[in-house]
Amino acid sequence: MTKEVARPTVTLVRTASIHVRSNRECAIKITVTVDQPTQEFQERLLELLAEHAAHVEVDTTWDRERARRYYLALPTRAQRILKEAASRDGYVSADDLREGEDSSLRGHSAALKRILDRGIREGWWPDGMEAPIQAQGPGFGKVVGYRMPDHLTSVFRMAINNTSRDW
Repeated sequence: MTKEVARPTVTLVRTASIHVRSNRECAIKITVTVDQPTQEFQERLLELLAEHAAHVEVDTTWDRERARRYYLALPTRAQRILKEAASRDGYVSADDLREGEDSSLRGHSAALKRILDRGIREGWWPDGMEAPIQAQGPGFGKVVGYRMPDHLTSVFRMAINNTSRDW
């Protein structure tokens, strides 16, 4: 008799954090997680939120969990850019990232943007998230370094230093 091995299942989960503000202070913070939502349910929920849009603010701040997920989804070379910028108080020069005198950084910025967009599509964070790092340079193709906004360095540093793939 052969024993059947349980196969892992993949479940679509959408999570959104919503802050309802009253007199400029957060009165209610709601996090909604919908496991395998139907199209009808999504439409009805969005209609309900649209009715109360004047009182709803979507949370577009980078927290440790979002930063960790962003970092882990990046390819290895792009992870290095993010890690170096976070550990160097928000800026890493291209020279510090090059592995050799003639090595290129071409294509690294695309991965950083691609994962930001993927996170929106996958429901990891809402549309409108600030790009956590930007290429710095005189023009198209030439990168002299990468800059992370000052207010994000500590969040990303904590997230990167405490990474695991438990999602």
